[in-house]
Amino acid sequence: MIRPVSLSLILLMSGSAAAFAQTGYFGTWEVSVREFGQKNYYLPMVDGRLTVEQREGRTVASYNQRALFTGQVKKDGLHLTCDDNGKPCGSFVLHLSGNQLTGSGTLQDLPVTIEGKRPTARPAPRIHEFNPQKFHTFFSGTIPPALRIFPGDSVKTHTLDSRGFDRDGKPRAPRGNPQTGPFYVEGAMPGDTLVVRLDRIRTNRDTAYQSNLISSNALEPGYLRELAKFESGFTQWKIDAAAGVATIINPTAALADYKVTLDPMLGGIGVAPPRDETFVSGRLGPYGGNLDTAQMREGVTVYLPVFQPGALLFIGDGHAQQGDGELPGQGLETSMDVQFTVDVIPGQAGGQTRVESADFMMIMGTGVTLDAAMKSATTEMSRWLATTYQLSPQEIAPLLGTAMQYEIAEVVDSEYNVVAKVRKDTLSQIRK
Repeated sequence: MIRPVSLSLILLMSGSAAAFAQTGYFGTWEVSVREFGQKNYYLPMVDGRLTVEQREGRTVASYNQRALFTGQVKKDGLHLTCDDNGKPCGSFVLHLSGNQLTGSGTLQDLPVTIEGKRPTARPAPRIHEFNPQKFHTFFSGTIPPALRIFPGDSVKTHTLDSRGFDRDGKPRAPRGNPQTGPFYVEGAMPGDTLVVRLDRIRTNRDTAYQSNLISSNALEPGYLRELAKFESGFTQWKIDAAAGVATIINPTAALADYKVTLDPMLGGIGVAPPRDETFVSGRLGPYGGNLDTAQMREGVTVYLPVFQPGALLFIGDGHAQQGDGELPGQGLETSMDVQFTVDVIPGQAGGQTRVESADFMMIMGTGVTLDAAMKSATTEMSRWLATTYQLSPQEIAPLLGTAMQYEIAEVVDSEYNVVAKVRKDTLSQIRK
């Protein structure tokens, strides 16, 4: 196995800064490095942002804000030499043609090719009206973008219900949480954070459905044996958007007066997963996905780590309302009209999805057990506090020991989601 390296890439420079500037290498490039035409995640460079600039009389560059470069321009191009803590780890040569870079060489004794382009110029923000014609039941970086947008842009679109039915009750996609998208966000690169503000989430039809038995994942075996005599099916709900409530269609006498307040949310929101991984849209993880938290409602801002160029944002699985845990395996499943706005934070990516509301900062913790999800949420909240407020472990302990709240969002799928929450008025007491 090839050992991953911690990057310290140094490009040896000779010649004047003026000569370097004439070559047009200064500025930011979106680059990809391939071995035999394929991604190799053991390499210190795969997909990322290369920024070349002059600093204190030297021409330097950074790769994904982690590596230091200097450069040497020769007649045949820009020569780059890789150094890993004093040990050579490769070299290559880049050629410039307009706004494109190409090159080849070696990294860690492996032959590589390199391509790069200037980031697409960012126009004035606009609102896109997107009417999806195709939906996807996978989170994957291999799916072609449905729409390319820029930071600052907003999108008005709609989603299907979890069985693939639209606002008119017509089947449009296979069952299994079909997603709208993916949306390619220009300038988003691995190592960044994609920011998604959920401006509007509204039901767009007057019916919803929900499984009529609690999921087996949430029950003890003995009780499950008692349930075996009951026929599984769906509870049908009537949505009254004007009144803001939902009621059961054809209820039993016991539930004839039962109604719930509408709280529309997205069960699914995520980006393309790391590496070349593909997950069905019922899965969840650091990339987001089928998080099924009631916190994913109108007005919140979602922060997702970026793993692929363009991020590739997916949304779907609308719920008119959902209790903690999504115990029947479904919320009040229905289709939605959605508007969202995107932005990008370069060079900063957390380990899990983060959500900010008017009152709380929240971090999703995902894992294959409830214990693992809780530990994930606690760990990522601790890391976020250390990074954002420069708190030590001894400072984090009294803060979280008095202020942490947990929400069990999802316990019925193959992974669990536990939400760690801290009030923003509590965080405001921290001195920076």
